[in-house]
Amino acid sequence: MPIDDWMPTLSANMEAVDGIEQSHKYDELPGTLHVFPSMLIVPVGGDQEYSLGGPNVAYHVVQMTLYVANTVAPEAYATAVPFIEKVRNALAADMQLGATCAHCLPVTAPAPFYEGPGSIEYGDKQHLGIIFRVIVKENESGDYLVAA
Repeated sequence: MPIDDWMPTLSANMEAVDGIEQSHKYDELPGTLHVFPSMLIVPVGGDQEYSLGGPNVAYHVVQMTLYVANTVAPEAYATAVPFIEKVRNALAADMQLGATCAHCLPVTAPAPFYEGPGSIEYGDKQHLGIIFRVIVKENESGDYLVAA
């Protein structure tokens, strides 16, 4: 399954989190941010495993950056911190992204599941935000031909 099969579900799940106003995936990123909190979701790395006998599996590292406020102000931290639990709960509630992937889980230690809240740049502006990272595992049997 390609990224386009599960990415819309991940984006919709994040937009459904209480308090998140918008979610944008990699192919619809805004030039500037005008609505807060907004989540931007992009693949940032991955691995591929395939063989003649299978399994054919893809692992995608996905960065979900939540821009909470348009400035880095002390009072915005109180708004940001509860999103750590809310995002975790939303991910746990749909681990297979509507049955489009094997699983979508937080990255494992020693890599951090989230960074922040803190200052995050988008374009030429500094915002207060949190960076989340997840691993999406896809079973790709039948999606492409593996030949010797």
